[in-house]
Order: sequence, then C-alpha cells, then structure tokens
Amino acid sequence: MKDEQPRASSDGHKQNRNNGVSILIADDDPAMRSLVSDELREEGYRVTQVSDGQAVLECVGHAEPDLVITDLRMPHGGMESVARLRAAAPGMPIILMTAFGDKATESLAYKWGASAYFNKPVRMAQLKETVRILLDGDAQKKRRRLYE
Repeated sequence: MKDEQPRASSDGHKQNRNNGVSILIADDDPAMRSLVSDELREEGYRVTQVSDGQAVLECVGHAEPDLVITDLRMPHGGMESVARLRAAAPGMPIILMTAFGDKATESLAYKWGASAYFNKPVRMAQLKETVRILLDGDAQKKRRRLYE
C-alpha cells in the first residue's frame, strides 16, 4: 500500500482544497494506477494505491477512504469485490473502471453497487469531474445529517 501526500501544482502552489480528502486507487496495472494517482494528487487529494481487491477491502477497513476507484479485472477483483466494498462502506462512492466492458458490464456494475463506471482508456477530465461530483454529493449528505 502506497500512501502519498498532495504535490505542488505546476505553478508551484500547493492545492489545499482537497487535502483532507482521501482516495484509494486499486488497479493491477502499475502505469494506470500511477497515472490516476498523479492526476488526483495534482487536484490536492491524498491518494493511496493498492494492486488487488483483497488489499482494497483491507484498506477500506482501516483507512476509511472517502472514495475508491477500482479496476474490475484484477486479482481478487470483480463484481463480487464491488459488492463487498459496498457492504463494508455503504455510503462511500465507488468508481469502477475496466478495459473489458460493455453495456451489460456497466449495468451489472451499478447493480452491484458502483457509483460510477468508466471504460478504459479513461478520460482524465471526466474522471476528475466525476470524483468531484461524487465527493460534493457525499459532503452535502454528511452536512444534512449534522443538522437533522
């Protein structure tokens, strides 16, 4: 498990708006894991990387990330892994990515508990926007619970 802090942006200023938000990235492809991690760190998120579905569940159990981005086809992965994640952290957004998807896979992903679904190659701007939307929605739910 690799935990990394936000880096300075390209203009040299640290991006602080997302520093308290942690994202867990699970993919057995180190290049993909690194690419997504770098992009999200540049947005100011704290990023942890793991390479299989078992490590995802362990990390969710003790680190409690705010959001998980996971590959579908990796060791100990699959739709069952998404369902176990959903059971372990019912309110946590889960983004599922796959290079082997179709409409049926996408439909199953939502059925098993994914919050969002992407076919690879992933458009980074779209992924970052989805992360922001899911986290903003999660923050609004938490604020509403505080005032109820």
